Amino acid sequence: MDSLIEKCDREMEKRGYGRNAILVGSVAKGTYLKNPDIDIFLRFPKELKKEELKKLGIEIGKAVIPDGFAKYAEHPYWRGVYNGFEVDIVPCYMIDSPDEKLSAVDRTPFHTEYVKKNLKDEQRDEVRLLKAFLKGIGAYGAEAKIQGFSGYLTELLILKYGDFISTLKNVSKWKKRVYLYLEERGEKFHAPIVFIDPVDKSRNAASAVSEEKKSLFVHAAKSYLNSPKLKFFFPKKTVPLSREEILKRVYERDTHFYVITLPKPDIIEDNLYPQIKRSMEAFLKILQEFHPVSDFFVLDENVHFIIELERNMLPAVKKHEGPPVWSPHGENFLERWRENALRGPYLEGYRWYADIERKYRSVEEVFFANISNYKLGKSFEEMKGKIKLRKLEDCIGEINFISLTEFFDFKFPWER
Repeated sequence: MDSLIEKCDREMEKRGYGRNAILVGSVAKGTYLKNPDIDIFLRFPKELKKEELKKLGIEIGKAVIPDGFAKYAEHPYWRGVYNGFEVDIVPCYMIDSPDEKLSAVDRTPFHTEYVKKNLKDEQRDEVRLLKAFLKGIGAYGAEAKIQGFSGYLTELLILKYGDFISTLKNVSKWKKRVYLYLEERGEKFHAPIVFIDPVDKSRNAASAVSEEKKSLFVHAAKSYLNSPKLKFFFPKKTVPLSREEILKRVYERDTHFYVITLPKPDIIEDNLYPQIKRSMEAFLKILQEFHPVSDFFVLDENVHFIIELERNMLPAVKKHEGPPVWSPHGENFLERWRENALRGPYLEGYRWYADIERKYRSVEEVFFANISNYKLGKSFEEMKGKIKLRKLEDCIGEINFISLTEFFDFKFPWER
């Protein structure tokens, strides 16, 4: 590791920025699990323009690990493999206090120093246990794909509660709102969990955690305390159901499964998953009259959005809502539907209604008639012309059977 830092230092020195490469993250803190990622930060003066900082980060990264590649978050960084370990080389600003931060990564060195200073030697193994537990239950990682607990948040929980078992005991008692801090209370946040960052009280260190992953942690903590077993840390892999078994589950539910398929955009996961979520919300709104029961998606070369519907055909008649009786638009409503409605216009309460003939009735008709009226995630919006809508039975061979199995034969990871 020292040789990697040395290489980064030499490249910075060549360009007149001194020996200011530092190791951060779990390796620096001694809280890493097997095969950790290595994070090297290149610290540049605050006066440096952001464009120059971005350029230097990539330039130095390429000089140190020539066969790496650029990744893009708030600003570009370099990723590559060194001696078998995945390495991120990230440019940041050298600041004296987190209050001076010019980008989100600038506070990371302060996180590393805080944990190194406050975490006792015997607590490092407690952190590893908690990380392995969260990873085993599927709640470890703050990235958009997971929306779980970051490594730093895991360390803060051990600093807060002392050890692994005490953490689980406290987590098992969490309610709807959780507000935690170490140094002092900070700002108010609307989030499932609030943990005030001890190096920046204006930040919620748990902002990435979704309600679902918080609830999963609470349930897993209760389950482990009730019946500890290694499966929480090392769950078995899902054994996929056969095509016939999956189709049997579909027919047993007596509902209608539809698959909306789009090409997978070539963007980073932290941008991809929010766009998937936005697109799924749009699809559910378009199909809301078919009463969606559940939804999920599968990533392969394509993104498959799978939606389960209570029905696949709408009635021929639609109850069309009009304006209140006192509205100036009432006369227009009456004029439009007096000769064209199947029934009405008529009053219910203070509002006009008319029973009219529905123009589109099937899932396919409603979906494609309305898709242009709804915004999808940015990358998917550009691909609307490539959308496919099919019944699950007609395209089941294209979809990852592991994902379908985890839906139809749901078990928590430790129950497999």
